[in-house]
Amino acid sequence: QANRRYLDALANVQAKSQAVDELDALCLSRVVDGVRRPRFNPVAPEDYRLFLAVLAGEHMIRGFRSRDLRERIFPPTVDPVELGRQRQRASRLIRKLRAHGLVSKVQRQRLYRVTARGARVMGAVIRMRQVDFPEAAAA
Repeated sequence: QANRRYLDALANVQAKSQAVDELDALCLSRVVDGVRRPRFNPVAPEDYRLFLAVLAGEHMIRGFRSRDLRERIFPPTVDPVELGRQRQRASRLIRKLRAHGLVSKVQRQRLYRVTARGARVMGAVIRMRQVDFPEAAAA
């Protein structure tokens, strides 16, 4: 199953017009269960780093936890107040990713996996920043 998920993640190729439509949808806020979830900004460095962290290779096989995401995005700290802020921020980011359909929760586990749509959309953002506009990724 892990190999299948890995190959599915590698095989996501789509037409450019569909990619543009999905990126446009990513830039709109969503309402899930009466709660508004904010939009993503594909050109923002923060969202780019989040997508890189979520699409890390080891997460494609077994999934990722909130802690894995936090360790990739935020600088290490021993301050308990700052650690609490980082945990809360990571949880909000996961809720935002789930609301946009980019990741899904693994049943009965504290793991999340990237959906096929998430791999397409986040991969398109990363490609845009690294290939199409590399000077923007360097900033």
